[in-house]
Amino acid sequence: MTTRTWDDLPTPLRERLAEQLTATGPAEPVAGGFTPGVRVQLPQTDGAVFLKAIPTDDPLAAMYRTEGAINRALPQGPGPRLLTELEEHGWIVLAFEHVEGRHPDLSPGSSDLPLALDAVAELHAPLTPCPYPDAPEFTDHPVVERAAKYHEAMRGDTLLHCDIRSDNLLIGNDDVRFVDWALAHRGAAWLDTALLVPQLILAGHTPEEAEKHAAQIPAYRDAPEEAVAAFASSITAYWAERAGQGVPELRQYRQRAVEAGRAWEAYRAG
Repeated sequence: MTTRTWDDLPTPLRERLAEQLTATGPAEPVAGGFTPGVRVQLPQTDGAVFLKAIPTDDPLAAMYRTEGAINRALPQGPGPRLLTELEEHGWIVLAFEHVEGRHPDLSPGSSDLPLALDAVAELHAPLTPCPYPDAPEFTDHPVVERAAKYHEAMRGDTLLHCDIRSDNLLIGNDDVRFVDWALAHRGAAWLDTALLVPQLILAGHTPEEAEKHAAQIPAYRDAPEEAVAAFASSITAYWAERAGQGVPELRQYRQRAVEAGRAWEAYRAG
């Protein structure tokens, strides 16, 4: 994957952003992500700004527009505050407050795990009813295409993050923040935890251990067992179909996700 840099932005756009965001120094690259957009940190007198940008003709540009729209609708707390949103000079730019923190370690025995689980348990109260009226229904998501029999159990009026992974969580001094909301949908609150279970397996937990951790979250604990099992089978099939698609980093992730999904599916079936 070829990642674009700050210097790829047109000079007038860089100058406007530096002035508008009161940058006090050069942009510094930020690693991570599966998209080929610009990801930088701009220093300010009293902190920093995280900025991401992508050309308007990039196939993933729609995700950036969606992320901007969702972050405008988010209540204060779950995610970083959107400071600037621009679409000009052939680029889409999103600038967020910089959140001081680190990505949690979700492996067995980590002290970060209870913090992350508590954050997921508390995430959905301020997001119900759904604050973003244009959020697509989760039942329309292809990951649950094969679980149509249980779609009714997946309907709800909660805004779901739908991509809770370690690299989309930031642990600060006194809270956990959720970043990258581009994939958000509307549905039942238990689904975000169901999406987290294979992430715990990828982090080294057995399916049984992952389920025990997930069951600490009331919404998941109360979800219909048959619907969860159908979800596990459906999302595993989704990953398997797409394991050979996308940039190399994404293909590698999906191949690992297929293995985690199959282990989870087998545990649920057994």
